[in-house]
Amino acid sequence: MDYYHSPSSIKDALSMAGKFSGNYTIFAGGTDIQIYRKQQLDTNEHIIDLSGIDELNSIATKEGILHLGAMTTLDEIISSDEIQLHYPLIAEAAKSVATPVLRKTATIGGNLLVKNRCVFYNQSQAWRNGMGSCLRDVGTICQVTGGKKDCYSRNVSDTAAALIALGAEITLMTPDGITQKPLKDIYLPCGIKFHNLEEHSILTQISVPIKPKKWWYKKLRLRKTLDFTSLTVAATVDINSIARVCLNGVSMSPILVEQTMDTLTQENLTRQARKNCKTVDNDLMPLKYRREMINVFLEEWWDSIEII
Repeated sequence: MDYYHSPSSIKDALSMAGKFSGNYTIFAGGTDIQIYRKQQLDTNEHIIDLSGIDELNSIATKEGILHLGAMTTLDEIISSDEIQLHYPLIAEAAKSVATPVLRKTATIGGNLLVKNRCVFYNQSQAWRNGMGSCLRDVGTICQVTGGKKDCYSRNVSDTAAALIALGAEITLMTPDGITQKPLKDIYLPCGIKFHNLEEHSILTQISVPIKPKKWWYKKLRLRKTLDFTSLTVAATVDINSIARVCLNGVSMSPILVEQTMDTLTQENLTRQARKNCKTVDNDLMPLKYRREMINVFLEEWWDSIEII
């Protein structure tokens, strides 16, 4: 039996999380979680819906820093004049997620914390029973590599790549108080435990300090809308000529290359990216093609910088 809870405050939500420890799911927009529950990949009995907490839905700029409430929808981000004017990279990333209808429900916090995906794991219960389960479920081997140690499910958050390239920080509420950390630090290079979050923590806010001098964004997917990414690259160059290039969709966590433009070369950038991306054949697009497109996207970004 499932139990649905709608807290009116973060305090209430944290109290519920403590009460139902190990048996609850935080529900933001729900566009991804509902699929997980239909496929019986999420079987927790308690659903804690954050949509009734008004303080989590906001867009504000204070002292030159953009603050986004975690429950702000992707559509609200795309429609914001402030974001379109000063942070177009965020709007571009949000626009690349799913479809216009889904973006009216999907939230920025939900997209940042989207669960890792793999074509062998994100299937129906009947499919998994027939195929054989995997390390991330109840099996003993990785269906992709045949290994018994590591899971390589992919992080597929498009907004994570953009916000990491912008140096974003996040605010988390826990039973012990408020925690702030760089967004990039919440992702782990592990296909099973992919988020580095304290127990019973709730993402409340994303803060963006960088207004880049230059930005670039591109996403690879089978269809122009709906599909999760096979490769996302977001890049910025700030006023100090520091380049931040973030790749996602091709490894267990977002991969950031950060270096000054006077020391960075295209060859060095590609080498760092390819070395750190643990790309395996767990996507609908062929592995060789996805690896080649890493080179293509990085070359396109590099050429765009040279032209400007």
